[in-house]
Amino acid sequence: MARHASPALAAFIVAADLGSFVAAGRALGISAAAVGQNVKRLEDQFGVKLITRTTRKMSLTPDGVLLYQRARAPLRELDEIDALFDESRGVVAGLLRITAPKRFARKTLVPLISKFRAAHPKVEIDLDASDAVRDFVDDPVDVAFRHGPAADSTMISRPISRLPILTVAAPEYLAKRGRPNHPQDLVDHECLRFRFLSSREVWLWAFEIDGEIERVDPPGGLLFNDPETLLEAAAAGLGLTQIDTYYGAEHLEDGRLVSVMEQFAPTLFDLHLSYPNRENMPLRVRRFIDFVLSEIPRDCFAKARNANAR
Repeated sequence: MARHASPALAAFIVAADLGSFVAAGRALGISAAAVGQNVKRLEDQFGVKLITRTTRKMSLTPDGVLLYQRARAPLRELDEIDALFDESRGVVAGLLRITAPKRFARKTLVPLISKFRAAHPKVEIDLDASDAVRDFVDDPVDVAFRHGPAADSTMISRPISRLPILTVAAPEYLAKRGRPNHPQDLVDHECLRFRFLSSREVWLWAFEIDGEIERVDPPGGLLFNDPETLLEAAAAGLGLTQIDTYYGAEHLEDGRLVSVMEQFAPTLFDLHLSYPNRENMPLRVRRFIDFVLSEIPRDCFAKARNANAR
């Protein structure tokens, strides 16, 4: 952080960010003791206590919080200046801020980041793993992975993988209740429904019938607001549910869930990579976008729809 800033101030900010002197030392390439000495130097300079440490944790004092809040942004600006001069020499460096849904971040993005940083070790990654939709104006985001394109027309959204919507159930459930062959058969089944946490709106199931998308509010007494929990309930044999192939990929591939009525499965949206439309895009952002588009196959999640047949 901020190669040309005060080493003591940089050590304090990194320690506050990471929550320990050991982690800060590792990030800065110095010992934990050196981090502590830098922070102590800063405390002596200002005549205040900045950090309280116990054997289990460290925390900022009120004066530490004040310094952190006032100094962190300027140090980040200095980092950006460093990165600009690095990039003028063709060096890919600086802070890259990414937001992505939790499951995608854990299962797909972390391996990609590992490979990207191996090629560009001077790039720092700030990964926000959240199912909330971040705003490019109010939130510090360079690139975002989202289900569907960005609502803001000033953003560029690149589709990176198709996500068919499948109706699925556990083999045990189908053995007991039978396999539906048409959406009309849902009246004889228990359906597990999904409610969006942000709006409390209940997801209407979707089917493609004679080339048209039809929406159905299926019967069922179980309602969930978390897709992971919904999947586990379906895998436990509690009923049918609908899920896109991204969330359902692992369950379909290992046989815990099987798809039914595939002839009616629509593709309602894609997984998109979104980023601001600007002329002077930082080199690190441009390289990461190109890297993702080359690494993620267009049908990497669509393949899950045929897992049962294999």
